[in-house]
Amino acid sequence: SAIPTYRVCQLARERVTVALSGDGGDEHFAGYRRYRWHMNEERLRGALPLGVRRPVFGALGRLYPKMDWAPRVFRAKTTFESLARNSVEAYLHSVSITSEAQRQAMFSDALKRELQGYRAVETFNHYAQRSPTDDPLSLIQYLDMKTYLVGDILTKVDRASMAHALEVRVPILDHQLVDWISGLPPEYKLKGREGKYIFKKALEHTLPDTILYRPKMGFAVPLASWFRGPLREKVRDSILGDTMRDSGLFDQSYLKKIVDQHQSGARDYSAPIWTLLMFDSFLRKE
Repeated sequence: SAIPTYRVCQLARERVTVALSGDGGDEHFAGYRRYRWHMNEERLRGALPLGVRRPVFGALGRLYPKMDWAPRVFRAKTTFESLARNSVEAYLHSVSITSEAQRQAMFSDALKRELQGYRAVETFNHYAQRSPTDDPLSLIQYLDMKTYLVGDILTKVDRASMAHALEVRVPILDHQLVDWISGLPPEYKLKGREGKYIFKKALEHTLPDTILYRPKMGFAVPLASWFRGPLREKVRDSILGDTMRDSGLFDQSYLKKIVDQHQSGARDYSAPIWTLLMFDSFLRKE
């Protein structure tokens, strides 16, 4: 997340002026767990036509309860909803902070009129149609390279490092290396349950298995508990305040619903709440 990235850059600048980043490794070598989940779903999508999956899994997705508190294996609602979609729509659904249904509920009628039917999936469809491959794993990697990598990962590192006058270089994104990686067979990247397969095999003589094959560790901060505790009033003042209301972009009753449900512990809306907080700061020019 943005907060740990900022702190890492701050600490690095105390000792060096140039640092190396490993960004791009997960996208190019299929290191994200979500790739494995998507490919598991893809096998079922390949076995059943969309005409069968859409009504069956669509109904299951609507009926199955949303259990944010449970281990992922029991959080089947998103899986059912993904299986009711085609591959591109399913991947967008799995990585999105808000679902299409949530956005429709969150946006005001005025904003929806301005959008003139535009849906977020159109961006993914745009790149999918131009993808140099139709392999299901390579396709979603390509989508990430065109959207998530440049719009999120590299952006936050660039901003955090510039804030501390730290230069960050990204060797894995060398264009010749990227060109070579893109030509590798998909099974060299995701083999069974192991992502970054060829990358890890190449380093086995350099690094111990305890480092190479340890479980993936993210950089998440406890937003859910912060928004129910020390930032409780900040959330309410910002998201339910005058600036967001006067923007005319959101349905105020839905914003209140997600804040109330999150702070009561009924649901985990920390991701959309964080996004709304940042948008409120943008509107305030803070």
